[in-house]
Amino acid sequence: MTISESTWLTFGAGSEGLLLQEHHRPYTFFSDLSLDQQKPQMIAFIGEQTKSQVLRKTRFGCRPQKGIRGEVQLRIDFETISDPEPVFFADCELHNPSRPMTIATQNFGDVMSRALAFPRDFDSKFLAYQIYLKLISPFSTVICLFADDLGGMPGVLDIMATWLTSLPESSTDLPIPTYPKVLIFKDTGATPEWEDGATKKFLLALSKETAGRQGETPRKKELDVLLAKQFSGVHVLSLPILTSSQRNWTPLRDRLLQESRDVQKLRQNHQVEFSIRHFKAFFHMAIRHFCLNKDTGFSFIEASRAPNPVSEDILVHLTAFLQNVDRKQLLNFAVPVVASALVFDSYPPGMHAFDPLLVFRKFFYQTCLKIDPYKYPQLTKGIETAFCQYAIAVVDSSNEELIHKNILSRFKNEWEDIYSNTTCFCCMARRPENTMSCRHTMCDECTISLGEELESHAWTFLIPSCIFCGKANSKNFSLKPRTAGVRSIIAEGGGIKGIIPLSFVKELETAIALPTNIHEHFDLAFGSSSGALVILGLFANKWSVDECLTHFQELSQLIFRKRVHFGRKFPALGYLSRVIEGILSIAADSRYSSAGINNALQKAFGTDSSLFAADSGVKIGVIATTTDDCSTCIFANYNGQEARSDSCGYRIVRPEDKRKELFVWQAARASSAAPPYFRPFAGYQDGGLGGHNNPINLAIWEQDKIWNRSKKQPDIVLSLGTGFMQTAKEEAEENSQRISFFNSRCVPRLFASFLNFFVGESRWRELCNTLAPHMRDRYHRLNVEFLGSEPALDDIQVIPGLRQQVQWQASANDEVQQCADNLLACLFYIELNGVPIFDRSTFVCQARILCRLGPSSNGLQVLAARLRNSRARFHLDFHRSVFATDADMLIDIEAGKPFSKDIIFRVRSLTDPLDIKIDGIVSRPRSISNCPYVIETLIKDQGLDCAFGRRGVKRNNVFSNERFPKRIRRVE
Repeated sequence: MTISESTWLTFGAGSEGLLLQEHHRPYTFFSDLSLDQQKPQMIAFIGEQTKSQVLRKTRFGCRPQKGIRGEVQLRIDFETISDPEPVFFADCELHNPSRPMTIATQNFGDVMSRALAFPRDFDSKFLAYQIYLKLISPFSTVICLFADDLGGMPGVLDIMATWLTSLPESSTDLPIPTYPKVLIFKDTGATPEWEDGATKKFLLALSKETAGRQGETPRKKELDVLLAKQFSGVHVLSLPILTSSQRNWTPLRDRLLQESRDVQKLRQNHQVEFSIRHFKAFFHMAIRHFCLNKDTGFSFIEASRAPNPVSEDILVHLTAFLQNVDRKQLLNFAVPVVASALVFDSYPPGMHAFDPLLVFRKFFYQTCLKIDPYKYPQLTKGIETAFCQYAIAVVDSSNEELIHKNILSRFKNEWEDIYSNTTCFCCMARRPENTMSCRHTMCDECTISLGEELESHAWTFLIPSCIFCGKANSKNFSLKPRTAGVRSIIAEGGGIKGIIPLSFVKELETAIALPTNIHEHFDLAFGSSSGALVILGLFANKWSVDECLTHFQELSQLIFRKRVHFGRKFPALGYLSRVIEGILSIAADSRYSSAGINNALQKAFGTDSSLFAADSGVKIGVIATTTDDCSTCIFANYNGQEARSDSCGYRIVRPEDKRKELFVWQAARASSAAPPYFRPFAGYQDGGLGGHNNPINLAIWEQDKIWNRSKKQPDIVLSLGTGFMQTAKEEAEENSQRISFFNSRCVPRLFASFLNFFVGESRWRELCNTLAPHMRDRYHRLNVEFLGSEPALDDIQVIPGLRQQVQWQASANDEVQQCADNLLACLFYIELNGVPIFDRSTFVCQARILCRLGPSSNGLQVLAARLRNSRARFHLDFHRSVFATDADMLIDIEAGKPFSKDIIFRVRSLTDPLDIKIDGIVSRPRSISNCPYVIETLIKDQGLDCAFGRRGVKRNNVFSNERFPKRIRRVE
């Protein structure tokens, strides 16, 4: 192993001051180890020349290491590489720089630079010894100090006294008996043996030095307290003569290994013996903690939950559950259910098996006290006891899903009347998203953990029977792949003009030219007023486009039927009949009958279909406004991962009482209650009255809340209009100069401004003004321009003409085809096979390109054949491309296997973006889903950064071992 391969820590200089640089290159030797089975022990050697000679003599270092000065190097003892507990050793000379610090301009390749939040008057030598104490020591079993290299015994005395007095508390939360031992080596020429006298003499001097620095009288007891906070023992050891034969050094090597094994055994007993994967992950987090110069010590238990923190809403969810439990059942029912849920959340696959009592006290004890209704913490104590019991069972069996399901299913009778749309009772940590046939609900993470993924369709999960009541469940739950982008469709309102969006969807379906249902091409669907009817028909009822066109026209006929007064319609009396109808409409508060629209919607959408229980494969949002203050509301079949701020300008309607959830027809009725045509419904009215007749902004805002997208752009946004009238600039100027007296009055002007609320084209143009040019082609607007007067919202006679106008519009430009191309490209997305591996100067990434259409879709085989016939390629960068499919892939797809294209590529840094494009089946190369994709973000989205596991990560991603297959070692 060369110097460049073992360099681990160095100092650097940057604009922010002194930097600590972590080099990932030493981790490459991990590829020859079992990351999850082997549990390393690390010996730290701190010194200079004598230290280097001892390393060679004890066979830890087989050859001289040049350039070690100013570095910490990480190496492995090759004699123990196959042992269950291999020995790593840290060769430490960070305190001994030999050259000016490198100037770090950015994190590049395998080097991660972090600014040190220490005062600028701290020199690098002092910081080096702080790094040894706070960063190297917690991961070490033995720390070796070489007196001859560190200024003799007085120098070692100064180092130890500084360590003990500069850190009043322990640097970590590891159990005290597991702290490393300190071995101080003197070159006395004697045979290697423990020198009790020298050790006592040194400890006496150390006691005086520490007491003097603290202004106290030296006491052995005080020194023991200080030592116990950092180390499990201090010994002074004599070195053999450096020129002596190898056999004189073998006992010293044996002693070092035995001392290390003794500490490692204690760590095993206290459940803090970490695997190689966890060792690496903890060290990354410990570096971040050290660089921030925090007053608190590094907590291994807290760090294990850093990528997967305990829910901030856990108190809310636990309280919601207990409100459904009779007080008499708290101890017998609530205690085991809550304890099991907390264990299920705390010990996902991949989590280190910390002492359950420590875990509970760290994360849940105070929370449980807040929900404990008893004068004495009886409930909390019961949960704590059950938590420890279940956690031990989980660690012993490694099947936490089965244990949790068995505990929940013990209470089938109790679950019969307990339901919630706001709390997932499986984990008590998140809001539910998926409703089973029995009306019990679960969050996405629990669905993935406890469900069975269908072979015929990736990211579709089946739970055969309810985990709560045990009743059969016939529903499958389709989730958006974590690494796929968001495809949104938005339909604005406009009465009978809602036929325009539907007609454009029909044209789009023709342009896609696949035997698929339109709902297979979208993840998010929002609609307002008549647009809500379109969205609910296509995505809640899953009508085909042709079926939806037929139902829409039938609904229009039923909804906009003349009102019957006194048992009959008024005869046609021209102007007089319109006046009479107007007077009666004012008296009835609507032009059309509420009973008529209610009956029509119930016939179309059913009377008892809950919107929240609608298929969660597409997230549906129906827009309405309240009658009291015209605030915007969203009726949805989802909750979303993030809570909305009270000041966000809208709210999701989600009643705490599940019995108050709106049915699909009720959501449609509320959204389409446009005055003066229809009366309000249950305190809600037309969604356009709040300024969101075109709810495109709501859809964009909501994608962040649903999938935690962090403002990342969607794959595609399709906005469907209901027509607009364009006034030429010259005509507008002319009209402004000859405005009539009546139109210049305040009431007409206010009315005109009010009508502008409903102009969806204005909202579209406002959005376009905020888009960066390179993002503009992700957004599509399909609309028609009215050359004459705009049709009335209830004029059903114009429906055929509007459909024909859409056909002309679609044939006159290529916007529909561009949208279809974008949707075809977004069918493909990327997944990594494992964490990228650093190899020489780049990271090697193994991945596969997958397709949103599974084997169960009628369109996959047609799409694969089209890829083959057009010789379509995936372009990995400007220089490399691969065929999208081949003969073998076609055979596999015909045999019922999913689309999967293996690819291998290299990146110089994990912060590099990856932009895979596809050609052949589209008019020009287009980026596949979620691209450009920063590799670091891809790793996080896929859950590969969670070395300690988390719920919601598919099983085939959990323990991906970072090993180089032989065929990849040769990839350039």
